[in-house]
Amino acid sequence: MKVPSASTLALALLVLSGCGGARPIPADAQTAVVSLDRIDCADCGDQIVADLRERPGIYEASFDKQKAEVRVVASRSFDVLTTVKQLAAHEGFEAILGAGQGHYLDGPAFPPGADFKLIAHAESEVPDITTLPVKGKITVIDFSASWCRPCRTIDEHMAKVLGTRTDIAYRKLEIGDWDTPLAQHYLKGVPQLPYLIIYDAAGARVKEVVGVDLATLDAALVARGPSPAHP
Repeated sequence: MKVPSASTLALALLVLSGCGGARPIPADAQTAVVSLDRIDCADCGDQIVADLRERPGIYEASFDKQKAEVRVVASRSFDVLTTVKQLAAHEGFEAILGAGQGHYLDGPAFPPGADFKLIAHAESEVPDITTLPVKGKITVIDFSASWCRPCRTIDEHMAKVLGTRTDIAYRKLEIGDWDTPLAQHYLKGVPQLPYLIIYDAAGARVKEVVGVDLATLDAALVARGPSPAHP
């Protein structure tokens, strides 16, 4: 096999750098952070970044899914805010210049009297989930994240369930991200969110549900107890 010369290798690297490689960043490039408000999920932010990376004048673009912020390094002539605003409006949310203003959509309102509690945030101490089951009730423990759209689907479903059932307790744990202590402690080997653990009224762990599997969730709730209605 013929070994390519040093000049041939240099030419190949030059061609590669011009075809999808990292773009050189001029010294006068601007860096802007744009917050996304009322964003639906992390995929929406990732899509905006993917669009930005294809545009001339953009050198770098990234999305922080926990903060709901887009960071862009671009040429001075590129209007970052207007472009991100247009992309955000197409998806149904708002773009605001500056950090610290990003928010995901709020979860559903749970009915009065519903046995629902948010147990942990990502920055809080890792709770002992074996202490969470409520005596005499079916308990659903939900590992979720604000950036997870399927997790919101589970919330909406459980809000409806708790509107008709008084024998169910719903406990949510916000993981923040996959590398937080909470996630590292409980979610090793779990392939996706949401991740639900169901305990029966006696406190025994009886079912795990991964992802949005409402049929399996409902079957577990029916199998573990009656369905008394709210008064």
